[in-house]
Amino acid sequence: MTGSKPQPSWESAINRRRFVELGMLAAGTTFLAACGGSSSGGATGASGTIADEPGNLSVLEWAGYEYPAYGGKTATGVLQGYVDSYQAPKYTFLTSDDQALAKVRAGFKPDIVHPCVSYVQDWVDLDAIQPWDTALLKNFGDLNPSLVKGGQVDGKQYFIPADWGFSSPLYRSDKVEPDGEESWNLFYDKRYKGKISWWDSPVENFLIYGYTQGFDPYDFANWTDTQLTDATKFLIEKKKLVRNFWSSGTDFDADVANGNVWVGYAWGGSYTAAKAKGLEVVYSEPKEGRLSWNCGFVLAKETKNYHHAHAYVDDWIGAASAAWIIPNYAYGHSNTAVALGGVDPALVSAFHLDDPTALEEPKAHIERYVPDRRRFAKAWDEVKAA
Repeated sequence: MTGSKPQPSWESAINRRRFVELGMLAAGTTFLAACGGSSSGGATGASGTIADEPGNLSVLEWAGYEYPAYGGKTATGVLQGYVDSYQAPKYTFLTSDDQALAKVRAGFKPDIVHPCVSYVQDWVDLDAIQPWDTALLKNFGDLNPSLVKGGQVDGKQYFIPADWGFSSPLYRSDKVEPDGEESWNLFYDKRYKGKISWWDSPVENFLIYGYTQGFDPYDFANWTDTQLTDATKFLIEKKKLVRNFWSSGTDFDADVANGNVWVGYAWGGSYTAAKAKGLEVVYSEPKEGRLSWNCGFVLAKETKNYHHAHAYVDDWIGAASAAWIIPNYAYGHSNTAVALGGVDPALVSAFHLDDPTALEEPKAHIERYVPDRRRFAKAWDEVKAA
């Protein structure tokens, strides 16, 4: 998910945790090699011990992921171990990855930030973060290996994966019949004119175009000026089939429930929301592959709370966090050391929670670094203005 992610607010955390991105929790795979030693790579705050640090941990975080909203204020709360041993962090809320980068660029100095993986290179380029010492994270060995690898830059672990999910076409199976194999081309099917909804995103719609055209859109050598112009013209032409571009998952869910939309770009929570309404829906597995996203933690280069940051994130990536996030927020989690016994079998099937390769190519295309987002944003503005 490039630029932003489904944002759990305090209200949505309690009442409408519907952006479901269920995790790969049955894999049971461990990544022992990664936790065999330090990967700090000359970290600037690694000296001393946790007792030597001020402990007023500052976290730039998505609303709803802060204590006590995340995990609950109980004796067994997910973040309670850190809070009981030290104190609750001070949270500042981010609204998008771009906003978080701009805030730090302007001089804000948190200890930890919770961005998505496609922005890790941006944080490294900003010279604002340092690698984690994975030897200080006792839960690191239980994390999904492919997500762990995605958080490395130049062989160093700059990003600790936490939450993840899919993005894919959702369609009403009582109203829509794909033409042959399921495909992202359903978004361009004239049979459903006025019943299609795209996500208002400056990058994803071009990625989808690329996959339907048979090339890897993350290979940015493909995106010559001519190719981007062709994609823009194509999307402008297909735009006439679209009812709306959605930016709120709640609004999209309402459109599906009210029959205004039969086909749309959706996060997993829209599938569960529609099923809860008794609708006949399919969370598609397009032949070109689903899109997927992964967010996690980066460590500020100038932090004075190096050991506190590791202790806090270690709580966040633990098995208790993975067990809590599914029923409460219905997101996925990078920790694989939790069984699926209590998860609805229909969700296990829809999201392949028992398949440890569900997030890997070619089944899914997890978000990657986009070196020139402004170029795509400008093209998307042209599509919307046409």
